[in-house]
Amino acid sequence: MWAAPNDGLNMRTLWTDTPYAMQRVEGLFEANEITAEERDDLTHFIDHGWLIWHAAIEPDLIDRFVADIRSHHLHPKKFLTTNHRQNDSRLKLSGSTPDHFESLFDLYVNLASARDVCFHPRISRFLSLIFDTKPVACQQLLFQRSNGHRVHQDTSVVAVEDPMLLAATWIALQDVIEGSGELAFYDRSHRLPHYLFNDGTKRINFNEDDNDLYVAELDAACRRNGMAYERFLAKKGDVFFWTADLVHRSHPRTLAEDTPRLSCVTHYHPTSTTPFWFRHHPNRRHQIDLGQRGAYVSAHYPLRPKQRGMLDVDSAIPG
Repeated sequence: MWAAPNDGLNMRTLWTDTPYAMQRVEGLFEANEITAEERDDLTHFIDHGWLIWHAAIEPDLIDRFVADIRSHHLHPKKFLTTNHRQNDSRLKLSGSTPDHFESLFDLYVNLASARDVCFHPRISRFLSLIFDTKPVACQQLLFQRSNGHRVHQDTSVVAVEDPMLLAATWIALQDVIEGSGELAFYDRSHRLPHYLFNDGTKRINFNEDDNDLYVAELDAACRRNGMAYERFLAKKGDVFFWTADLVHRSHPRTLAEDTPRLSCVTHYHPTSTTPFWFRHHPNRRHQIDLGQRGAYVSAHYPLRPKQRGMLDVDSAIPG
């Protein structure tokens, strides 16, 4: 169900979602705290709920990350993956044979190249501006192909204690082919009223809530409000930012299901909140600090302050 228009439900939000956001941007620029380019980026992000940087990540850095992805089978059971080939919604440990099909989770734990990409200095800087703190990565999804995700808002599935204190990046690790399930979104859809599930929160419970109804109502609301539907035919190294409630999806695939669309999604929150799963897994609350770049947490790995080599996935944490 929809909350009443303009009902913030007493949720804390990013300053970029507040009525005074544009004034603050101008104030930061006039005080020489941001550049003209950063002013323009923030203005677009505030108005549209998303931002695109073309060729933002250096090709050699992308290539190093892709090489690590392509060789993840050399480190069996060190990664958590989907199990789509078996039509199983449960996650599984990675195997010892090459795999270009399944999605992988939280690569920033075991791959320095993943950390270098998702905490690229330019990315960390922009996130620190919208968060007013350094960013904390709380979930990462490496897509080797499109998983066919339907329209949704991240607040429904990537839960933090303050649902609106969330932002994400989608980074193209190769040129995206039309028909491969390209990223798509509704422009300015972050301005829709809050969608609430049966328990009154923005978190979906797939056992209690009607996901088909949610998808249909979300899509209908965007169309009803005349929000432009856009597809992003990204090039290698492009970065797409979006705020918590931007409605997005994988555009329906028209090519073969194993058509590659190598990309990396990382969800971040400011240090002023925590992932919702901290409530239920206190042994997963450890945070790895990366200095000014940010920090990361993971629901799937037992993080250690001084990591030696690759960590094992803790399969006791359900997918």
